[in-house]
Amino acid sequence: MMSFRKLALASALTLGFAGAASAQTMGIATNPQGSLYYAVGSAVSQVVSNKTKHQLRVQPMGGSSTYVPTINQGQIEFGLLNVIDPAFAWDGVENFKGQPPAKNLRLVATIFQLPIGIAVLDNSKFKTLADLKGASMPSEFTAQSTIRFVQDAVLANAGLSSKDMKGVPARDYVQGMRMLGEKRVDAALMGVGAAQAQEVHAKLKSDGGIRFLDLVDTPDARKRMAAIMPAYPYKQAPSPAIPGVKDGGAMLMTYSAFIVSSSHVKDDVVYDIVKTVHASAKELAESHGSLRRFNPAKMSENHKVEWHPGAIKFYKEIGQWPPK
Repeated sequence: MMSFRKLALASALTLGFAGAASAQTMGIATNPQGSLYYAVGSAVSQVVSNKTKHQLRVQPMGGSSTYVPTINQGQIEFGLLNVIDPAFAWDGVENFKGQPPAKNLRLVATIFQLPIGIAVLDNSKFKTLADLKGASMPSEFTAQSTIRFVQDAVLANAGLSSKDMKGVPARDYVQGMRMLGEKRVDAALMGVGAAQAQEVHAKLKSDGGIRFLDLVDTPDARKRMAAIMPAYPYKQAPSPAIPGVKDGGAMLMTYSAFIVSSSHVKDDVVYDIVKTVHASAKELAESHGSLRRFNPAKMSENHKVEWHPGAIKFYKEIGQWPPK
């Protein structure tokens, strides 16, 4: 018969292993260190690790086309994606062409909105988006093909597309912004308050810096944008921290960014994380400026990709399911 001491030791070891398993470190995949998604992933990881039994760590990778397959296969538990990438990955098209459709991918939470617009030199002749017809702009975006759709959605607001522009090949959206700073293009897609936008604005000081061109908010303009991607006009208030937005604000475009997971991750894990993120709006906003746009009252939305059952369970409890 096993002695009491041995039984107690065996029980302690069992509990110890169970505790270690429950505190297993999980990953959240993001774009490279220094990117917006890396900063957001770090903020989410911190609140989850501090407030739950789950340990979450950022895993920076080359980009969404690199890390979505690892999430789909269950090799990484979570990731950050914009509104377009999950749909492309789900169908195995565009920047996911040649990869198997990511049918194990699941949406977890709308984490913030990404405001973006097209900027020009402040002293340029371009006053409206429609004025850009025939202007030079970054094109191709060979390392970040999603940006082609984002740029075309902004242009569609004015009834234009990239075909109406003189394209100057760019590797990605960051290079495109820098091309405006080097005056190699007339206009470029710019993230609101992005570090690179700040750099370009400072570099163009003798030209007055950058200036965003206003979108229009009409039913027809919204339809043209929605035909390209789920996005809509957004009124950005002026702020010293946001170059290019003049007095009175600017009408820009905004779209969603998501926390995603997969069917491989247990429902209770996703439930815990979504519940914690929902309760942590203040901490998230303090950790990074972009997370001031996190709205805990709007964490679910309609999308072609399936939502994770663990997330759905929580959203039902707080009246956010089905999405409105």
